[in-house]
Amino acid sequence: MTLDVRALRAPIAAATADVLADRAAVCEVVRVYALGIDLRDEAMVASVFASGAVVRGLIGEAPAEEYVPRLLAGVAPYDATMHNITNQYAVVDGDEAAVWSYAVALHLETPDNGRDDMAMGVHYRDQLTRTEHGWAITARHTVKLWHRGPFPR
Repeated sequence: MTLDVRALRAPIAAATADVLADRAAVCEVVRVYALGIDLRDEAMVASVFASGAVVRGLIGEAPAEEYVPRLLAGVAPYDATMHNITNQYAVVDGDEAAVWSYAVALHLETPDNGRDDMAMGVHYRDQLTRTEHGWAITARHTVKLWHRGPFPR
């Protein structure tokens, strides 16, 4: 399923309780990812991806099990990061879903180390499937919208 934001139009009809629950769950998957990155918790980050998931992002394209450790190694030198998930647009169709999430990611250097902090705005464009345990990302495309500060570090 591909989310085409140009297809979203108002007026928007009320959704059923099941549809609202599914939308909330697929959006929560993205927020768990962001929390895992900020906590440097590889198991938490990996948990959001289905087996065989592929991630295409700012450090290339790879299966999630290869991409996640590289991503965490990239943020490890920072004193702290804060990934803020803002607007989210979700479409659920049975056991498949798509979520487009805006995020602002702050990468903070250790004070007085002489390096500038970096801020970045991205879209996480995720495809998800319902598994026996809940929703999981099967494909992610991270699109950089803007950045301030040194990138790449």
